[in-house]
Amino acid sequence: MPKTQTQTLVETLELTRELTKYYLTNLKGKDEHKVFEIEGKKLNSISWLIAHITVSENWLLLVCTGGEKISIPWARQYGLGSEPPKKEDAPSFEEMLEMFKLVHQKAINHISKLTDEDLAKPTTNGTNFGGEDSVGAIIKHAIRHECAHAGHLGWLCKLFDVKTV
Repeated sequence: MPKTQTQTLVETLELTRELTKYYLTNLKGKDEHKVFEIEGKKLNSISWLIAHITVSENWLLLVCTGGEKISIPWARQYGLGSEPPKKEDAPSFEEMLEMFKLVHQKAINHISKLTDEDLAKPTTNGTNFGGEDSVGAIIKHAIRHECAHAGHLGWLCKLFDVKTV
């Protein structure tokens, strides 16, 4: 029996998360707040990336699709265009990881219940990525978004001299 669009998107969301977790596992024990600077440009730290992925997934996969948003006290510190907070002003990395898991599980549970007809509906707030305002388009964007940041974690592995392949 062929998969529904929803099942394919959920499977892809889970595969994307596995890639993020792969790099994150390889970075275990490294300084989560270390900011590398290359040619005068500061890169995001492990902690910023995980917090940002969490906040973005909450927004894209729960808020924009009509799910129940999770209240993240530190969300504004890690949104689009935010300046990374100082280590002493940031939540603990353990708290970030806990929220990372919680938001993802809630998002997967919510998205799994959507029908293919639901995917064609507009987002709850008119969010438009790639010229289309639909629940399906926002889910696809969430997949692209996390994959891009998983790649950043892969670069951090190289900078921390962690072999991944």
